[in-house]
Amino acid sequence: MRSIPEQRIAEFQEQDYQRYFGISKLEFDRMLKALQEAYRQEHKRKTRFTKISMMDKLILTLIYRYEYRTMESIAKEYEVSLDTIADNIHWVERTLLNADILQTSVTCVYKTN
Repeated sequence: MRSIPEQRIAEFQEQDYQRYFGISKLEFDRMLKALQEAYRQEHKRKTRFTKISMMDKLILTLIYRYEYRTMESIAKEYEVSLDTIADNIHWVERTLLNADILQTSVTCVYKTN
């Protein structure tokens, strides 16, 4: 499975975040923290194994939003099913909308809380 190693992300400069994801490092860190907290709240009793790490979920969503790539091409790149990519993108966008970090969504039209 393709993913950007966390060591490589740690070496990113501010301009790299803008170039690859279209957001600042501060926004990226804020989004990642919100996703980790939301996942922790949803799985208080028992965490589940996921094929895609939380950082990769955020990255693939940002790639989908910023580069306007299809879910099919991202699924092939990450070597998972289209449904897995769609579910993850929907969850990330809904979570970030609910945390008031995103103003608009590509896939969701409303907040859930």
